[in-house]
Formats: sequence, structure tokens, C-alpha cells
Amino acid sequence: MQSYIGQSGSFTLMKNLNLEKVYRTIVLNAPISRAEISRLTGLNKVTVSNCIKNLLSEDIVSEEGVVSAENGRPPMMLMLSESFGVIIGVEVSGISTNIMITDLRGKILERTVRDPKLYSPEELAALIHRIVDDCKAKFKSTRGVVGIGIALPYNYNQLEQIEDDPALPEWKGVDAEQFFNDSFPDIPLEILYTSQAGAIGEIHFGSSTPSTYLAYIHGNWTLKMDVYDGGETYSARHGFIGRLGRMQVCRGSSGEMIMLDKVASMESLIDELYPGDERSRLEKVMDLHERQKDHDPEVDAAIRKMLDKLALGIFNMLQLFSPDAICIGGYLGATLYNGGYEDELNKKLIELVGPENDKGRRITASQFGIFNVGFGCISWIRDNIITYYFGDEQ
Repeated sequence: MQSYIGQSGSFTLMKNLNLEKVYRTIVLNAPISRAEISRLTGLNKVTVSNCIKNLLSEDIVSEEGVVSAENGRPPMMLMLSESFGVIIGVEVSGISTNIMITDLRGKILERTVRDPKLYSPEELAALIHRIVDDCKAKFKSTRGVVGIGIALPYNYNQLEQIEDDPALPEWKGVDAEQFFNDSFPDIPLEILYTSQAGAIGEIHFGSSTPSTYLAYIHGNWTLKMDVYDGGETYSARHGFIGRLGRMQVCRGSSGEMIMLDKVASMESLIDELYPGDERSRLEKVMDLHERQKDHDPEVDAAIRKMLDKLALGIFNMLQLFSPDAICIGGYLGATLYNGGYEDELNKKLIELVGPENDKGRRITASQFGIFNVGFGCISWIRDNIITYYFGDEQ
């Protein structure tokens, strides 16, 4: 947790570093009192009070009533401000473009799913400009839109060249970070990978915490993963690109090796259940979820068959990493969550690991369905608010 909150700074940087330390403690623990912030951060009460004064003056935090106290005056509780501004999170995937708008607390103001998904960079920028204008008209706040997080597949640019079926072919050679920062020069903007954002969303809004060593599997069309540990994700560091679906897990009828994507992903489910269907990927996935609600036996049988290979892929992943928890998000996570398949998947994993080697780690499907990546985009912007709005003072 300390690696997330941050460390105390030198004299010249102490003001803003301590400000960020106090801010991140509020992010993690709100509602929280000044005394508790002092205890958790190790900062003295005067420093904490000065930091809170600055945060209140900028409307980044607010005082929200009191809690009971046995003796003396009950303390005012601090929370992130609802009126500071709104944050936009956008995920572009091989199935859909998912958009989420929240306040600084993470309260959902709007969320939408768009199809078709294959926007060019210019089309996506134009869409986000319209969303920004809508936010200014709909949501009254101190600073308006305070940040935009955009999550893209790993293969959106140079990495695309090692992907057989690139999710975003029109983005080849595009420097997305430069392009979108040029498109929105007055709004803080960050580019993330989808699995990276999904992991961060689970840490800050899901059942995990910043102290959790989390393996996050993002199951939109294909399978990708990221690992969160010690306040950081592994994405694109040291050659790690998390293409879990490329793992070879079994042999075909002709002896060829088959990748996990072809037997344990939304791609494999849709290929099996909708052969020759020319509807969009999103339309077919939505139809699958409707059939789940109706307890369609064909859908249930296809998912249960898939669980064997998915458990095997996760077991193989555990030979490289030893996380405290495993979470599956995206459309695959929503499919598993909606159908209540988590217990069965965990039983299959324990059989592979062996009961004697079971460390108690469990696989969960994200409770946020397809919007956990949006929460990750929101979290990334929210975590860096102090840098965005106080950075020039350092």
C-alpha cells in the first residue's frame, strides 16, 4: 500500500509529494478523518491540515458530516469531491467501444456501449470531442472534464505487426499518445492497454486492493493479461505483453498445436455457437448473453466445455506467476459471472494444481462486467490529479 500512497519527499518537493500522499490516502480510505490520515501516512497533524486546506480550496476533497465520538468534538470526515469535475474512460476493443463517465469519486454518471467498434484515430477523437461537449452541458462542476483515459488493445501500433488479426488495422504506425494529446491539449489524457486498465479497475473499485498481487485476464475477443504488484502493472515492461491467448494448450486432430484463444475465449464461443452468422461481434455476444438468461442448454454446454481449457491456460500461467488472486474481466468475465461458472472453474483449477498445492487463491469474474476497463481508465486519471493540477508548482 505504501508504494501506491508514495513516500515522503525532500524539502523542496515535500509540499506536493505530501499533498499527493494525503490525497491518495483519502482515495483509498474515504470517508476518513484528519487524525486517521496522520496516523496512516506518518505525517504530523500540521502538515496534514495544510494539505487538506489546499485540497479543499481546489474542491478536490470535501468535508462530509461527522462520525460519532465517545469524547470531545466528533471529527469531520473527508471524501473526494463530487463537484470537482468529471472523468471520461474509453475502451476500444475488438467487439465494441465502451464509454464511461464518472465524477471524482467514481460515481457513474453515464455509460454506453457502441457498435461498430473499428473507429479510426480521427473518428475516435471526433467522438470524444462530442462527449466532452456533452459533459460540459450536462454536468455542472468546478473544472469540467478533468481527464480522459483511453484503453487500447496491445496491438494498436507497432506491436500490431505480430498479430494475425489486428483489432485496429487502421491504427498501424499511429503514435496514439501523441495523437490524442495533440487532439486534447487542454485536458489531461492518458493511453493505457486494455488489460492494464482492467487490472487497475479491479484494484481500485473491485474486490482487490493495492496490496494485492493480482493476475488479471482480459477476455474480450481474445485473451490478454496483466499482473498488478506493488503499485505497478507489468504491461509492456521488460518485454511482457501479456498475450495469454497465444499460449499453446492442446493438439488438434492433425497433431497441430492449438492456442488458448481458439478453445477458451469469446472468439471460440462465438465461432462454435454462431457459424456463418454475419452479424457484428457485439450483436452475437449480446445474443449469447440473452440466451444465457433463458438457460439455453447449447450455450451452457459450450461454456462448460471451454472451462477445461481455460483452467489449463490459467494453470500454465501459474507456473510463471504466483498471484494472490486471479480475476477475469471483459465480455468473457461477464459471461462467466452471469452464468455462475466461477465455482466450477475453480474446482477444475484445483484439480490441476492438486489439493495439496492449493494456496487458497481463487478465480473471480469481474462484478463490473465489460466496464472494469472503464473503471481502470477513471482510476488512472484520478490517481494523478495532483500531478495534473499541481505539477507546475513542483
